[in-house]
Amino acid sequence: MHLNASRSIFALVLAFALSFNAAIGANATDSNTAIAQPKMATASVLPPKMVNPLKTKIIMVKLKSAVVLTVKNPEIWKGKVVDPKIAKFVAGGPISAYETYPSIVPLKKGKTTISFTDGKKTYFLKLTVL
Repeated sequence: MHLNASRSIFALVLAFALSFNAAIGANATDSNTAIAQPKMATASVLPPKMVNPLKTKIIMVKLKSAVVLTVKNPEIWKGKVVDPKIAKFVAGGPISAYETYPSIVPLKKGKTTISFTDGKKTYFLKLTVL
């Protein structure tokens, strides 16, 4: 009886080992199974350039980037782009559960001037989009 129990256990262990090896073999490089590899992410958008318009007067930015104005009370700032074909001003302020800073979005390569105001004083920024 002890011999039959040993044979049964041996048969179970052997069956388990064979099924485990078959599962490992399915992932081997010589199998016909194709394994998808993750692609490296390419940067299609550059991180924004953070600018204090009270201190900066000239800025150069790449086309696929943005300029974020680091100012106090972002909701009160207004801006106007001299050449709206080159860049666009986006007002800041509360959006849902967070507050955004005003920003400049480049639209095409070129040069333009942007005026900013906090309601009290006007500031100018010369922008070059590369």
